[in-house]
Amino acid sequence: MIREARNRANGQKTLPFIDIDVILCTNTSRTDIHLRNSTMKMSAHLKKIVISCFAGNMLEWYEFAVFGFLTHYISQQFFPSSNPYLATLMTYAVFATGFIMRPLGAILSGHIGDRHGRREGLLLSIALMALPTFAIGCLPTYEQIGIWAPCLLLILRMVQGISLGGEFSGSVVYLIEHSPQERQGFYGSWADMGSSIGMIAASLTSLVLSLNFTHEQMLSFGWRLPFLAGIIFGVLGYYLRRDLTETPQFRPTREKKTFGSLVSDCYRLSPRIFLASTTFLAINSAGYYFLIIYLPKQILVDSLPPYAVTLLPLLSITAMLPATFLTACWSDKIGRAPILTLGYLSSMILAYPIMLITTTATSLWPIAVVHILFAWSLGACFGPRSAFITQQFPTSHRYTGVSVTYNIANATFGGLSPIICATMANRLGATSPTVWIIACSVISLISIWQISKRDKTIVVS
Repeated sequence: MIREARNRANGQKTLPFIDIDVILCTNTSRTDIHLRNSTMKMSAHLKKIVISCFAGNMLEWYEFAVFGFLTHYISQQFFPSSNPYLATLMTYAVFATGFIMRPLGAILSGHIGDRHGRREGLLLSIALMALPTFAIGCLPTYEQIGIWAPCLLLILRMVQGISLGGEFSGSVVYLIEHSPQERQGFYGSWADMGSSIGMIAASLTSLVLSLNFTHEQMLSFGWRLPFLAGIIFGVLGYYLRRDLTETPQFRPTREKKTFGSLVSDCYRLSPRIFLASTTFLAINSAGYYFLIIYLPKQILVDSLPPYAVTLLPLLSITAMLPATFLTACWSDKIGRAPILTLGYLSSMILAYPIMLITTTATSLWPIAVVHILFAWSLGACFGPRSAFITQQFPTSHRYTGVSVTYNIANATFGGLSPIICATMANRLGATSPTVWIIACSVISLISIWQISKRDKTIVVS
């Protein structure tokens, strides 16, 4: 009772890790023995579980992100240079499909993960990423098969988006359901760490390729190499996950569910919590793409080196890593809500300085400093996120709830963030995107307060 009161005060949810006998009193002896044995086994396999989820996210985000870093070469191979309008249209379409398909992937993976098991959902996401990635590396160009080349590229990119819609959230659920309650922040953060390192690896891969191959060699075959390696990463990911056990909390169901019905069930369980679990991620999604995609291109001073546009995103993601990990561990001590609130307020305070300095500074170092500070503030938003969102849904709908809310937030706040910022800057001035970042921070703050005000914790069922 004392721990429950302290957790409520800190904004944490009390999962039935200790009071499991009370919750499952209808079958005490058999269920209690099963859960106690599962807990002992869990500690023996926890290291392998962490490695598999970390590596899976790293490989998936590497395969997904490397496309963005090599877009310059890919666009010249797949889009007709004689038709600039079509080339531009298809470029934006291919970029958008990753966001558009992620909610669909969340529904698919959630349906499998909640009905057949978390492990099955994770194996599916590995296959759905590795196969289309390898296929992209084998695709003929526009000169060889005409309009079919960009069409096939678009379809394969859609499949990648479906995969990504289930990988991260599935890994988070799997890690949290295997971890002890008092360290859920720590273990949940390893999925975030894997995705960030995957992004860094994709950036470094494109840099190494561009340094070792000429422009003509990159157009000829160099851009294909990271995609062809996708099949190797797929085999590695499957090897790491093939022997994983199901989580101790998951219970298979024989009840037949139509595709997508689990989403409506999640919403009906608590519409307010479903919406708040989406909107509390507003600044996470909007702030990330604001920092990584939009801001580096807003350097308006000609005296700064051209490599700054490439260096700043890499610097920001690297700085975000320790902040994410440390705040996740800290949230296990003092609660999720205080850390999240700190991250939201810091992002709000830094929104104007980062816009002003990025667009006016005549030296790279003040821009780098303010980007690092903003990355740290986002790290505080990301650190407790995984454990916090997982605790909002019961076991029977958790995979679906986490996947759908997380990917809706990314598709809306994240996908639209660069466009909104560019439109505001064009019409209202270079620093006007500050308003968008502050608005998203306020939305996240209100959402976290709404969730924290609940007078009753959600119990795993």
